[in-house]
Amino acid sequence: MRSRLKITAFILAVGVLVLSTSAAVSAAMYKSYVYDAWGEAVPTPEPYLPMKMIFGEDLGVGSLKSPQDLVVAGDSLYIVDASNNRIIKVNEDFQVTAVYNQFEHDGIVDKLKNPHSVFVTDAGDIFIADKDNERIVVLDADGQYQYQINSPADQMPSAFPPYFRFRPTKIAVDRAQRIYVIVDGLYEGLLQLDKDGKFRGFVGAPRVSVSLWEYLWSRIASDEQRKRMRLTLPAEFSSMDLDEEGFIFATAVDSELGVDQMIRRLNPVGTDILARAGTHPPMGDLYSGMESQITGYSYLIDIKSRENGIYSVLDRRRGRVFTYDGSGNLLYVFGGVGQGLGLFTSPVALEEFGGCLLVLDNASNSITVFKQTEYAALIHKAVGEYNTGKYEAAAETWHQVLTYCVNNELAYSGIGRAKMSEGDYVAAMHYYRLGNDRVGYSKAFYRYRYEYINDHLSSFMTSLLIISLAIYAAVRLNAAGRLRQAWSRTKIAAGERIQNSRPVIFLKKTGGELKYGLHVIFHPFDGFWDLKHEARGSAVSATIILVLVSLSYVFARQYTGFAFNYTRIEELNMFMEFISVIVPFLLWSAVNWALTTLMDGKGTIRDIYIAGAYALTPIFLVNIPAIIISNYITIDEGTFYYLFLTLATAWALILLFLGTGVIHDYSLGKTVLTTIATIIGMGIVIFVSLLFVDVIDRIFRFFGEIYIEVSFRTY
Repeated sequence: MRSRLKITAFILAVGVLVLSTSAAVSAAMYKSYVYDAWGEAVPTPEPYLPMKMIFGEDLGVGSLKSPQDLVVAGDSLYIVDASNNRIIKVNEDFQVTAVYNQFEHDGIVDKLKNPHSVFVTDAGDIFIADKDNERIVVLDADGQYQYQINSPADQMPSAFPPYFRFRPTKIAVDRAQRIYVIVDGLYEGLLQLDKDGKFRGFVGAPRVSVSLWEYLWSRIASDEQRKRMRLTLPAEFSSMDLDEEGFIFATAVDSELGVDQMIRRLNPVGTDILARAGTHPPMGDLYSGMESQITGYSYLIDIKSRENGIYSVLDRRRGRVFTYDGSGNLLYVFGGVGQGLGLFTSPVALEEFGGCLLVLDNASNSITVFKQTEYAALIHKAVGEYNTGKYEAAAETWHQVLTYCVNNELAYSGIGRAKMSEGDYVAAMHYYRLGNDRVGYSKAFYRYRYEYINDHLSSFMTSLLIISLAIYAAVRLNAAGRLRQAWSRTKIAAGERIQNSRPVIFLKKTGGELKYGLHVIFHPFDGFWDLKHEARGSAVSATIILVLVSLSYVFARQYTGFAFNYTRIEELNMFMEFISVIVPFLLWSAVNWALTTLMDGKGTIRDIYIAGAYALTPIFLVNIPAIIISNYITIDEGTFYYLFLTLATAWALILLFLGTGVIHDYSLGKTVLTTIATIIGMGIVIFVSLLFVDVIDRIFRFFGEIYIEVSFRTY
């Protein structure tokens, strides 16, 4: 007997171990992540863990068949079982309380046919998108028929295209009893009806963007070609949901309009008011995400509005749920495509029910229930505390989030927002910097600068006055002249010999040549002429200018103000920065010399090199001060910073163009032709070089494979 009990206990222990291991494996079947400021997927703790999968058999209603939607109203969940032509209502314990598949009106029994969505008003009225019957059916809270809405094209045919069929797939009713409908194949936007079903127009149609090439081609194409051209249509909406304020969250399935338009928040007149203040636009995956071979943008099939402005969207392409705050910051991602608990084959709907998130899969005909973890709960709590003005509590909660995930940039930004609301701008800048939040950092810096100037303005003005008086006194007493006389009296013969030594002479000569660069950039025609004919410049001074230009770019990568610097300092390669300047310059010089020798150019390769280097003088003269200033201005003032950088580059390019004409003694037209030919030549040289490198690489691979083959055959 005891042996049997031991065996039974052992089997139970093994069973528990297997089940716990299975649950752990299920929890790890997908990897949760967020995107950092550089657009790279960074792993995070799981915000939601899969609890169970629910099938129709579990509900006692038989197998679900191609279900299409989940809708929560009060403490009830409505499951739209499309191919079974029914809607199943369950409570929080997933016990069926009602099934809607038929109703009676006008003395006959009517049935649903491929319903795709449902909406329940506060009064309990049930609006059903009865797709294949091409109507909207309205039932009361007891499931009794009230009325139906037929095709609005019957009311106003001119507002609809000839091919229009009223096949509703999603439906929503706002507080003003306006009915919004997504119709399959309708590109004009959301269909708007009044409470009686009368057509009121279209709202929210995304703006159509046509490329310049498509526009020009359409203008010159024949009638037959125009008929064969692709129609330029707005995006088709895939889903919608009403938020706490009565606005409509909607998702579009066409990314040709721009990935930042796939999620929209529409006011009653159809204007998109979605906040996109995050580091990246709310669009699902920026690319393939973490360890995924599926390419292309996310296919956002459903959206769910949640508390405190938070909303979640479901990506059908990769089976992931993306959650954003009201500003458009990505909070977390979970889910994936595959077989197993927490993975999906063809997810179609997302809902929040009983404190859990539900995902409906119409391929496996199941509902997966996800339970929130402490990590996600803290994020939601921090967002809610900040929105209600509890800044200190929000900062503390974000600190707790960091104990789970130290690379959560949003947590640092959240602490920064809380610190700035408290008036601690230095700490706010510190945390914004850790969170790579440049907009927040700029706002905190602006307030810190304003506060600092107010506190130190009197001291600054006093110091300025004292310095001005000191300079005035020195001028009146001729202090500079007295110092020069004292120096002349104490100068010794050894010092005179040093002044006449070769190194000093070389430095003086090079310094004069570098100084002449100032004359060149303001008087290019005389300057470039003298560089060539009067030897006012040299290869040494030109090389120094080229090195200074290269250093200015290295300096920019490292020391540009944080608000304007998008360089990852840890990945900075000074050698590559130098190469990125020097190689294009040397390539320009070589190609220009090769072409101008065939086009009667008067300049030598040395002349081209010197003139080209001197033409770059404005870059380091302007860039260095601009880089320093960038540390003391905000993003709103950055227009001037970018203006100076642009002017410096444009100035250098103009000088390069003028220098080419002067040193080769070309006319304006020939200079333009030579410049264009040089640019084309540079492209050809780069292409041939890359092709050559690729061929050499393939040859080495070929011989390497032969060597490996021979080695293995030998043994």
